[in-house]
Amino acid sequence: MRAFASAAFCIATQLACGAAWAQAAQEPPLSAWATPQGVARTFQQACVMTGGDESAAVDWALSQGFEPAEAMRGNVDGLLSGQPGSVLAAPGTRGRVLLAAAQGRQCTVWADQTAGPALRSAVIEALGALTSKGARLQLVVDRNFERAGAWRNQMQWRYRPVGVIGDLGLGAITTLSDTPGTQALNAAPLPATPAFAPDGLPTR
Repeated sequence: MRAFASAAFCIATQLACGAAWAQAAQEPPLSAWATPQGVARTFQQACVMTGGDESAAVDWALSQGFEPAEAMRGNVDGLLSGQPGSVLAAPGTRGRVLLAAAQGRQCTVWADQTAGPALRSAVIEALGALTSKGARLQLVVDRNFERAGAWRNQMQWRYRPVGVIGDLGLGAITTLSDTPGTQALNAAPLPATPAFAPDGLPTR
């Protein structure tokens, strides 16, 4: 009886493992869009270089093969913070990389199951590539904070491309550990800085 039970356990284990292997074999590998560099490129191209414009961001995403996220994730209206807009999923990421472009030049990239430190480095590199072409980029916030038992890093920049009046605020909230988690990158217009401070001195 003990031998029979052991044999049955072995068979059941083999069947379970075989099913897991078969499922893994059926799932294609994630595309390059799911890498930290792919997520940073999405943010750079769709949100930053378009100035957060909804139509331009969506046009760029569709040209790259992005598709409506509702087919993968169900209701994604919450990613738009109640604003009219579109949520698109990067191709080959199984809905892990989402672009949310809303009216009012609100543009956000969400990345699930991504390592925070690697993405943070990729974003810094992607933004640095824009400054090499003459854009102005100023880091205004770089801090760590704890929320819901997890430590995260918040970085914020003031960005202005060449020949454009008005600054864009860029933000990245990423986890501090290498454990894959949910990361968020955001671009939104900043209020204009007055030319003179209350004391009459120029601000720049």
